[in-house]
Amino acid sequence: MPGRPNILFVCFDSLSALDGVPGGHSAATPALTGLIRKSICFSHTYTPCPESSPARASLFTGLDPCAHGLWTNGVTLPSDITTFPEILNRSGYLSWLFGRWQMAGVSNWTTEPVRKGTFSHIDWAHGPLHRSRQNAYLVWLKQRATDHYDQIFATQPDADDTNILPEQRKAMAELPDDLSFNHWIGESVCQQLRSLPAEQPYLAVASMVTGASMGSEPAPESDREVIDNRALQQADRALGTVLNELEQSGRAQDTIIIVTAARGTLNSAVQNTMCEQAIRVPLFIHHPDFGAQTIESPVSTIDIAPTVLDMAGLPASDSMQGNSLLDVINGSKPPRGWAMSRLRASVNQWKTALRSDQLKLVVSHGNPAKGIEAGHQLFDLEADPDEQQNLADHTLRSADLEAMIDQMIDARCALENRTEPRIAKF
Repeated sequence: MPGRPNILFVCFDSLSALDGVPGGHSAATPALTGLIRKSICFSHTYTPCPESSPARASLFTGLDPCAHGLWTNGVTLPSDITTFPEILNRSGYLSWLFGRWQMAGVSNWTTEPVRKGTFSHIDWAHGPLHRSRQNAYLVWLKQRATDHYDQIFATQPDADDTNILPEQRKAMAELPDDLSFNHWIGESVCQQLRSLPAEQPYLAVASMVTGASMGSEPAPESDREVIDNRALQQADRALGTVLNELEQSGRAQDTIIIVTAARGTLNSAVQNTMCEQAIRVPLFIHHPDFGAQTIESPVSTIDIAPTVLDMAGLPASDSMQGNSLLDVINGSKPPRGWAMSRLRASVNQWKTALRSDQLKLVVSHGNPAKGIEAGHQLFDLEADPDEQQNLADHTLRSADLEAMIDQMIDARCALENRTEPRIAKF
């Protein structure tokens, strides 16, 4: 692996490890499928939160939501919390963002502020249906295909009205593939790659949209998403274009490719917001020096930030709670072996989930004001992958329940921030 490798970081807004493609078996997504088969695949990767903004904040900071403080959508990442693109940018990397960032509120179609110094270049776009005037994709679409743009945004509704009309959604969904949001991201990444001198290390964050909301306002009581299969196929073609550019430019040998998703998918009929579909996401890492293997032990997306820094030869901050997966890839350390996810924005109740080996514990913290009692769910995912049988009340599994509760307590303690130095005895 090169001393200062280039890094292509592909992040989907919503994609579950159970959506089919992350297993590398889909003919509909040949670029992803081919790349997965040549990569290190972490088959049991969990997001620290099934809600968009907290999940992305954890992914880019290496911190649990309880530590970085961005606990729900519409909350801004605190100014003293650092992301790995900032660290790379300060260390001589050219860092680019194409697409969604989602570390602050974007209500009423406002442009999301991105902290100065995070990226060298930003083409920000929350999604194809987020109509901020600074949405770089819409600027591109209007220049590329004015008729299509005018059809989708024929009238500009009240700036405070965040409803998307059905005909607008339909027109956006029916755009030709070469006018899609994900095509724009692939084209933009390739243009930047062509502009760079060969010796300049870079981080390219390609933040693609595969959720059906397409950047419009989420449902009022839930941030859940279903997968948009056509958008996923468009993302696959865009990735294929970028991979081809890397090969033709000779950069493939010194570029690490990381593909993941901020959170999983979940349709409105599913009530278990902490099910595997919602919190288990794809993660695979490719570099010619790594070879291909599958690692099944649970890991978390908080492990991605320290992994990127480790690969770039940079130290992770003491406050980062994730572990570098480079040690796992090299065989020098085993994975952590557990992963935790928290949901704190639900209008009904808060939940915490812990995955360890084949068992999964989900704690519902209850909401007395709404008459919702606290409770536990325990699943044996090897015997019951669809999480249909709650074992928490089974006498024969009482020892397993107690052990998982103890492990969740230990996990919460492990994720506390104890980096502030003690300067006196009292």
